[in-house]
Amino acid sequence: MTSAPPEAAAQSGDGLIVGQSGAQALVGYIVDVGQPDRLGRAYLDIDARHINRNGKLHGGIQAMLLDAACGFTASLHLGQGVALTPLVTVSLTLQYVGAADLGQRVTAIGHLVGGGRKIAHIHGELTDDSGRMIATALGVFKKVPGERFT
Repeated sequence: MTSAPPEAAAQSGDGLIVGQSGAQALVGYIVDVGQPDRLGRAYLDIDARHINRNGKLHGGIQAMLLDAACGFTASLHLGQGVALTPLVTVSLTLQYVGAADLGQRVTAIGHLVGGGRKIAHIHGELTDDSGRMIATALGVFKKVPGERFT
């Protein structure tokens, strides 16, 4: 899965990326790459489009948010602060530990835990608006040749 496709990116001066990819536009999450800690974040306000048949946030959307947050954290690291450095997700393993409800905001955040010049190992956490853990992830991301997007 490519985390920084060559589609046009809409990045505001405050570090928010909105509609950068078709999937992001379809689901409606927002990426934040503008914090001083240089960690990628993805925010989603859960509405009826995002829930499963049990009325909870769908696990596939949880995976998407964690992939985005972890991928942007890797991109910031591998690109020396450039949020749209091209990379691919090599692996992403999730653990579902809670549930989020309709109307809540969830936040995914990635934390660098290792790697080198071309590979980054990222730990991700997805929490609800009260700080309760919903899911965790471990991802490996690889920098790929290509144009850097700023």
